[in-house]
Amino acid sequence: MSKNWTKKLGLLAVSLSMTGMATSSVYAASPAHHVAPKRSGSVVQLTYWNMWSGIWSGVVQKMVNQFNATHPGIHVHMLSIPSADGEQKLLTSIAAGDAPDVFTEWNPYVAAFAQQHALLNLDQFMTGKYAGLKHWFYPVAAKWGTYQGKLYAMPWTMNTFLLYYNKTIMKQSGLNPNKPPKTIAQLWADQAKEWRFGKGGVVKQMGFYPDTGSWDKYMSMFGLTPSDLYNGKQYTLTGPKQLTLTKFYAQFSKYPYSQVSAFSKGLSGATGGSEDPFELGKEGFYVSGMWEIPTIHQYNPHMQYGVEPIPVAPGGFANTTYINGNFNEIPAGTKHPQQAFEFIAWMSGYNNAAWAAKAYPTGGWIPNSPKITAQPAFQKFLNSDSLQKPFVNVMLNPKDSYAPVTPVDMYYLQKMTDAMNYVIQGQKTPLAGLQYWEQADNQQLAMSSH
Repeated sequence: MSKNWTKKLGLLAVSLSMTGMATSSVYAASPAHHVAPKRSGSVVQLTYWNMWSGIWSGVVQKMVNQFNATHPGIHVHMLSIPSADGEQKLLTSIAAGDAPDVFTEWNPYVAAFAQQHALLNLDQFMTGKYAGLKHWFYPVAAKWGTYQGKLYAMPWTMNTFLLYYNKTIMKQSGLNPNKPPKTIAQLWADQAKEWRFGKGGVVKQMGFYPDTGSWDKYMSMFGLTPSDLYNGKQYTLTGPKQLTLTKFYAQFSKYPYSQVSAFSKGLSGATGGSEDPFELGKEGFYVSGMWEIPTIHQYNPHMQYGVEPIPVAPGGFANTTYINGNFNEIPAGTKHPQQAFEFIAWMSGYNNAAWAAKAYPTGGWIPNSPKITAQPAFQKFLNSDSLQKPFVNVMLNPKDSYAPVTPVDMYYLQKMTDAMNYVIQGQKTPLAGLQYWEQADNQQLAMSSH
């Protein structure tokens, strides 16, 4: 590794820290102790880092154990690292020449790492029996891990997002529980009937309240594509469709942010289980993924609810979703790149679809390939609960969206959250919020190119 490259990686690590880009995941992982890869006789020892803990760590460890049992020439050691600084630890290890062989990423750092040559280009391994791998995935799944036409992060397990609706709350609010909203206008009108307030305006029940960090999850519902938000050189966030989506957020300034925040924090402090308003039967509509279903069964098994594609605005793309998920990367400096690729290809289900069809449901995850979805085991899983099918079916829509892949992806998400917080609290107009977001992103983009 050249001194110049090491210096660049160090600067990127500092940038992650200073700009707050090493953000916390929803899972709090335990500290890890790095173990360098070793050879035990003819067995190649791989080190694999991820940021899971708790039940999720157990699910992934079981997958790793199955790989080890079926690959006698390779042994994978899985280590959990703190999610709050996982990416920064990865960069530090690469710069020190002590990188893990594989890293699971769910935050959008791929382009930033690829630009600094911190990840291996996976295209180089796609020969022989792996020649068809890149085209084996759902098309939208591979786009998140692709930068400048090259795949740097291999799709593993995907997330899609739909609208959950509480049928009991709908009925109590005078709505037909069997006719959830199909348009954004209907969603706004229906949810407005579901709010309940106590003395002094204290929130007792919510209708719907969009997450300020999830603006892009509504992209396709407002007719937006990644190319509308990024033209290949700079962000373009102030167009008419972007403004229409942001005006949707601005409507929610009707509900005082302080009261909504107090309501959510009150639930977090008062329950010993779930902290989610929808799961607790305190919110009428909610946008989330398929993993929500087993959680609802655990914490509120008698809830009457349904799911449907997120409602659309005029000119939007119906029956679409936003895609993200878990991706596996091979850090630069790995001592065993070919074996690392064999491991992540196996985990992706390539030439291994029957196994993946049984393993992926244990995490409530969507397959990365239609070949896995078509497997009898996965079809059996889908048929076990009809609410699960829409999360997978929506993967087939060519208008599904994902965030633009650029070297400042995480900064883009942070400034999105800031801008939508300003808008939803009435501190900026929708246009001013978008202008703030666009200017900040393009300044950061310009800095990243130097």
